[in-house]
This record gives sequence, structure tokens and C-alpha cells, in this order.
Amino acid sequence: MRLRTRLLVLSVSTVAAIVIVLFALDLDSLTRIWLDTAVDRSDIAGEEIRSLIELRIKAVPPGVNLAQTKHNWSRALAADQDLATMLVKQGAVPDGTIVEINVIGEDGKVLLSTIPARVGQASFARESLSDVRDAGPFARLSAITTSTTDYETRIPLGIPDQTKPVFEVQLLVSPILLQDKIKPDLVNTALVSLLALFAAAGLAGVSSHLALRPVRRIGKAIDTLATGNPLGLNWPDWRKGTSEDREVAAVEYKLSLLGEKMQGARRDAIGTLVRTVAHEIRNPLNALSLRLETLRMRITDEVPEAEPEIDLVRNEVDRLDRVVRTFLDLNQPMELDFHAFDPADLVAGVLETLRPAATEAGVTLGFHGPATPFTVQADRGLVEQGVLNIVKNAIQATGVNGLVQASVQLANGDCEIAVADNGPGMPANVRDRIFEPYFTTKTGGSGIGLAVTKRAMDLHGGGISVESAPDAGTTMTLSFPATRRRG
Repeated sequence: MRLRTRLLVLSVSTVAAIVIVLFALDLDSLTRIWLDTAVDRSDIAGEEIRSLIELRIKAVPPGVNLAQTKHNWSRALAADQDLATMLVKQGAVPDGTIVEINVIGEDGKVLLSTIPARVGQASFARESLSDVRDAGPFARLSAITTSTTDYETRIPLGIPDQTKPVFEVQLLVSPILLQDKIKPDLVNTALVSLLALFAAAGLAGVSSHLALRPVRRIGKAIDTLATGNPLGLNWPDWRKGTSEDREVAAVEYKLSLLGEKMQGARRDAIGTLVRTVAHEIRNPLNALSLRLETLRMRITDEVPEAEPEIDLVRNEVDRLDRVVRTFLDLNQPMELDFHAFDPADLVAGVLETLRPAATEAGVTLGFHGPATPFTVQADRGLVEQGVLNIVKNAIQATGVNGLVQASVQLANGDCEIAVADNGPGMPANVRDRIFEPYFTTKTGGSGIGLAVTKRAMDLHGGGISVESAPDAGTTMTLSFPATRRRG
């Protein structure tokens, strides 16, 4: 999809979403207003009828007891033709949504009704109009647009000390008639929304065309550079023309300068890529480090056993960070971070970290520690990364039924960490180049690992040696002073 088309679709989609939301809000507002109006008018009409009933029953002589009195009231109301006529007039209120009014007796039968056939029949219940009004937006809209059943408002008329009302005034409101009331406003709102949508589409089309005109010029310049041809722009050229032309011409001039440097940049592409990736990796590593410390403060008091796991992850993050920094500083001086640690523990930890991968590859890992434990002063992260690189290479080289044996010893003041495997070994031409940056014999390899390891040992004042021959396995030995040498 072309950029202009994407911009147009994005603009129209955004405006359409806003229009739909506003239309939905307006529709809900209209629905609520008309329901409020219907409820208010039903309540007013019901209260008026209730007042009329109260006046009528006050004129009825009381009976010998309450039951007889209520019976007299019911007979009087049922025979009151003037009240029946008034109900019909109340049913014709101006809003035109009340379709039926019933006066219901205590026995649940209709005494008076705007529909004569209802008189004497059992009353029926409908969903309360006020409940519909107070429901959620979707329920209100559904009640009016999809329902064909009337909604009711009931006004009770009772006497003291009796929970059940003696009479009830039932007013029925038609949702179909409510639809007719809402439709004119709804049509007007829909028309305005459609006009806004079409206007937005037109403006988006014009705006995208104008906005992308400079981009098209720059695109042509990039296409020219991609073919290897120079743009041939001079410094004064970019200052000619309108303000927009000057801005675009300035970009074109800078692209021209960039094109002149492309040949030289290609020679350093691999190194630049590595440095760029390393910089990008450091950002999430820093975030991980901060989150781990936050996690440590939050859970270690409640789950103490989680702290070693957090330390393990933190050490791996620190190690990765050091690896990234080593990539960046591969050809620059760097300051080591010396700490005291047990190299045997370090190697054992590396083997445990790689044991699942070794098991999956069918390789057995072994370890021989020193007869007497000792500590060293060195950069733990760099040493650990070096051991990790060598052991991983050994696992990959030996394959199924392979054996990788690591050992640690103190010899003449130097710590020596050896990793031996029974793999196929290396020919002399490969063995002589394995420490060169970016040299690799593995598919998908970066050629960085052993180069980083060698640099780490060089920085410690030590080194790395390799003994290997075809079909004779490989032994790599890291050596560095056990104590920090100053000078």
C-alpha cells in the first residue's frame, strides 16, 4: 500500500472512529432524554388520575368494615363513566407515547381502562419504564429499537397499615412510538456525521498530497543514490526557491554528501552493525537490571528462597552487559572491574548453566577442581564469559556421545582454566585464525566469542592457548594472574 494511501486510510479511519463514538454518545443522549420525558409524563398523568380516584372514593359511603368499604370503592369506580372518559383524555397526552391506561383493583382485575375490552380481565405486568431508563446505554438502545412490548409505569393508591395497594394506576408506553419521536433527531445527527466524514476524507486526500510532495522529491533523490549515481548538488543550490523548497533542497544536499561517503561506509558495515546492535541491546539490559533490583526489594523479604534465583539472573544480565561493552570497546582501551572470587565456583556455575544444552546435545560435562581451593583478583564477568564461550564451542564441536572436561588449577601464580573435548579437532589453518574478530566456521556464527575471550585475557595480562589436531580433540586454556598486577 502506498504511503499516501496509508495516510489517507489512517486519517479517514481516525475521523470515522471519532464520528462513530460521537454518534453513539448522541444516540444514547437522545434515547435518555426521550425516556426521561416519557417517565416524567407518565408519572404526571398517573398522579392526576390518582388524585381523581381519591376524590371519587371520598364520596363513597363507608361500609360496616374495611372489606365492605373497599368493595364499595371498587363498585363505585367501575361504574364511574365520567372517570372512564377522563382516562381516555389522559391517554391522549401531547407526547403521544402513552397507549393505554388501566385502573387495577386489589384483586388484580381491571376496573377501568382506556380499552373497554380490558375491563373485568386480569391485569398483566410489563417491564418498568423507569428501569429501562436507568439501564446501561446498550440496554436502553435495545429496549427502544428492538422491543415491541410496551413498558409500564404504576402509581399505587393504598391505605395506612396495609402494604398491598387498594388500587393501582397502570400507564403503558409504546417503544415503537418512542422510536418515531427519536427518528427525526437521529436522522439529523446521522446526516451531520456523514458530512463530517466526507469532509474529513476530502481534507485528508488534499493534505496527504501536499504533505508527501517533498517526500516524493526526496524519494527520487534516494533512488538516484541507490543506482550509484551522484546527485551533483552544490552548496548554494539548496538555498534557492521557497521556504519549503529550501528545506527539501537542504535534505537533498545532505543526501548528496551522504552518497559521497557511501563507498567508505560499506567497508565498515559489519563493524558498524555490531556496534549498533550492541548499543540497542544495552537499553533493555539496563531496564532488566533495574527491574531485577525492584523485584528483589519487593519479594525477597517474603520469599527469601527467591534471592539466589534473582542473583543468578542479575549475574547473567551483568555478564551480557559486559559482553556488549566488550563489543563496543573491542579495539579501545577499557578498565577492568576487579573482584575476588573462587574460579572453581565460577567454572562449576558455568557448567551448570550449560548442562541442559549439553544434555540435549548428548554431551557429558565433567569438572576437576583444584586440590586446594583458592581465590583470584580478576574481572569475574569477563572471565565467566570467556569460559562460557569455550564450553559452548566444545559442546557444539563434540556432538552426540561427546565429552567436555573442565579443570581449574593454580600454576606459578597464574590461574589456569582448561576446557578439553573429544571432538573432531581443528586443522592448522583454522586453529591459526580462531581468535581473529568475525572469523567463524559455524553456520550463523558471529566470530566474536573467541576474539572477545582473547581480548579479556590480554587485558588481565594473561592469554589463551589452544591445542588441537584433526581427530584428536581440542583443549583450550585460559590463563591470567591470580592476583592483580599494578604498574
